[in-house]
Amino acid sequence: MNTGDDTARDEARPSAEHLARYARSYRMTTDQPERFYWLWQEAMAHALLLEQQAEASFVELGGMTALQLAEGARSTARLFAFLLAEAPARETGHLEAKIMAYEAMAFDEEEIRRTRTSWMVEAEMQQDARELGISLNKVAVEPGGSPSRH
Repeated sequence: MNTGDDTARDEARPSAEHLARYARSYRMTTDQPERFYWLWQEAMAHALLLEQQAEASFVELGGMTALQLAEGARSTARLFAFLLAEAPARETGHLEAKIMAYEAMAFDEEEIRRTRTSWMVEAEMQQDARELGISLNKVAVEPGGSPSRH
């Protein structure tokens, strides 16, 4: 705390840079399940495509490989999965988007090896289903198989 009379200069107060960051975050994270779902899907598709050309090099990006960029795309997809999952689903369309993201991640062995995001999305999805009066049940799947509709 500033001990003087001028509390406007208190170093604990957010700077203009902080306020701009918070404004961007607020605008980006306002509950937009459809937008977050499509951004998640786009980033995951890019990750999968980049992984298919793992050794390709991108000179314009400092020589990064496609595999490195794919990991960045997966990280971006996880961010949008979190944003999709965070807000409570107030309608079934939002819950369905969470389910589709969860299914895609939960049956992707590479994603499971890297992160626990699918578990967190599943927890949110299950809570939403309870609050919407919907019963979700897990179905046994053959190894290497996927019940996903995608």
